Amino acid sequence: MTPFGSPDTRLIVLRGNSGSGKSSVARTLRQAYGYGLAWVEQDYLRRILLREHDLPDAPNIGLIDQTVRYALDHGFHVVLEGILYADHYSEMLHGLQHDHAGQTNFYYFDLDFEETARRHATRPQATEFSIGDMRPWFRTGDTLNVSHERTFDASLSLNDVAQCILLEAGLLSSQPVLP
Repeated sequence: MTPFGSPDTRLIVLRGNSGSGKSSVARTLRQAYGYGLAWVEQDYLRRILLREHDLPDAPNIGLIDQTVRYALDHGFHVVLEGILYADHYSEMLHGLQHDHAGQTNFYYFDLDFEETARRHATRPQATEFSIGDMRPWFRTGDTLNVSHERTFDASLSLNDVAQCILLEAGLLSSQPVLP
């Protein structure tokens, strides 16, 4: 494929089980950086926009790919966030990494089920689905095996994770694009 984005754009991919803190970290990244950072949510595109189940080769995978490419081509940094199972999404994610002209960082939230269940109980979605609903979705160690995929466990606070990502992506020192 044709390269997309620019050497200055950043793609940050946050992956992990439901309830692991990905959305909280994405929200913190966006608040810390400001305008110029797009947040692409797998759940929104898959569950809300398309109302589809998470299956291999499903249409949401292409929509996520196109959305990320579009935002990066228009100068936005992008945080792509979701469960993004390796067996369903790795081809698309490897393609994004390969074709992106800028820096791409992968992060995997590797928490045990008990911790994800504890975190789930503190979020608004706790009323949408139960801990029992989450168990079949849970996967241990679902990493992509790509270079520079960093794993976070429960030992760091979500704020510390966000600060680490901002630093590694070089977004602490860069200036946000103003509207």
